[in-house]
Amino acid sequence: MHSSTSNSEAAGRRPPVALLAALALFALTEQVAWRARPWLDICALYASPFRAADPLRTAAQIRLLEASPSATPIVLAGSSQVQEGLDCAAVERRLPGRPCLNIGISAGTPLDTLFLVNLLERSAPRHTLVMGVFPQVLHREPKAAFTDASTLRCLYRSGSLFRMTPAEWVDDVLYGVVQDLSETLRMKDSLRDMWDIVGPDPAGALRRALPPQPRRALEGLEPRGPEFFGHLMNVVDQTIAPGRFTPAHEAALAEIIAREARRGNTMIILDFPTRRGYETTITPEARVHYQGLVERLAARHGVHFVRREELPPLVDGDFQDFTHLRASGREKVSARVADLLVEVGG
Repeated sequence: MHSSTSNSEAAGRRPPVALLAALALFALTEQVAWRARPWLDICALYASPFRAADPLRTAAQIRLLEASPSATPIVLAGSSQVQEGLDCAAVERRLPGRPCLNIGISAGTPLDTLFLVNLLERSAPRHTLVMGVFPQVLHREPKAAFTDASTLRCLYRSGSLFRMTPAEWVDDVLYGVVQDLSETLRMKDSLRDMWDIVGPDPAGALRRALPPQPRRALEGLEPRGPEFFGHLMNVVDQTIAPGRFTPAHEAALAEIIAREARRGNTMIILDFPTRRGYETTITPEARVHYQGLVERLAARHGVHFVRREELPPLVDGDFQDFTHLRASGREKVSARVADLLVEVGG
């Protein structure tokens, strides 16, 4: 006769069937949910595009490109400069039949864009990529929500990984890589914010009856007056300087260019315009570094690099602040980008 002790030990050695079944059901449900068009539509409409570490809206929009395989999409990528300053409507008017998607994100960097390009390769490997850069995007720390194996590779090869603090390792890299195991885990903060929007009327969201989130944060704001710029001129932001993560961003940019070239995709990089006086708000080291990057990109094969001098001339009134365009500036630059796409056969 078996003792109760031996029965307990045997039970303890048996696999936790209920737990394994629950995990398997969660994994299956997640795979289905993050590929279901109705759910992705809701995320694309109601997720906030303005949080600096929010991948939900852009990821949903990229996955929805799978539903439009008939024409090569044009994708606009970069920081909030691109989000605010490039208009897909102008591109689509100039290139009818070509879908256009703006995936510019708040505080976006080349490392973030590399993460989004990985999503693009799975959803729409054939695409045209237009990317905007300016000094500020090259020196920020990685974002866990936009971190994957490619991020880790750039951090390692550039040496940036070995200059990170233990807390940065955990918060920005390890946590980001762990999130690759679960899309829901990666999006949890974004989903919580989206629930604040759709929670009062979930049925309205399902019917698409709620107004979608605005595409731009600065739309409709009053223009900044001369006193705003006067107070900031010659006030240097010491964080805009080459630092530990600058080599990783350069490595990410190089990987994006090489990958697009291997795919045979057209890629345009814009030296995105900034308002007169912006140079007085960043360190001299950042100015020198950026000018060197401009020259290297202009000489690089596999990418069409557009200097800001090749863009339409802009006046102070075309800018909302030192780095973001108002509607008039957006119209001028977007029209030129559309013409460039025609010229390069994008």
